[in-house]
Amino acid sequence: MAGQISTDNYTIGQVALYYNATIAWDDLTTATMITSTYSLGNIVTSEINPAVTYIDHFISDNGKRRKDHNVLGEVNITIPFTFDEMNADNIKRFFLASLLATDTYAPFELSEQKGCAVLRFTTSVGQDLVYYIPKCTLRPDGPISINPEDWWTGPMVIDVLHYNTGHWASKPYGYMSTADIA
Repeated sequence: MAGQISTDNYTIGQVALYYNATIAWDDLTTATMITSTYSLGNIVTSEINPAVTYIDHFISDNGKRRKDHNVLGEVNITIPFTFDEMNADNIKRFFLASLLATDTYAPFELSEQKGCAVLRFTTSVGQDLVYYIPKCTLRPDGPISINPEDWWTGPMVIDVLHYNTGHWASKPYGYMSTADIA
């Protein structure tokens, strides 16, 4: 019943992130994407931040402005997250680096990292959720925290980009599912 409080709807869990440097990769919605090959490792914190801006319209009524209409003007989804696995792939992604030789990278050789992503929210209590993103950028979002008394962490962000090509035309920001992937 809608509107009824249920403890079955409370959620505790963590996110796993998967990234592939191909926009709208054919295997985005398959179990192939959910493998260690595409994993961003252990994610310490994450959030989904939808930003919606409306354009308001006003009329003049006896010398006062009165809002009579508003329309959706801008949408933006960002997914800030923090990783704590300082492996070669994550360091390369964090520094937008190119590979020079085995285990040697040149920082800031890439201007951007575009691809696709999957966010998998696995819960110990509540509803699991998978978010399939056909087009996004992956970028650093602050300093790597270097602390001799705690785990090193690196903040990054996924910017979800509009993509309305092929079967994504009707869902240009991807889609979410509460059914587990195959």
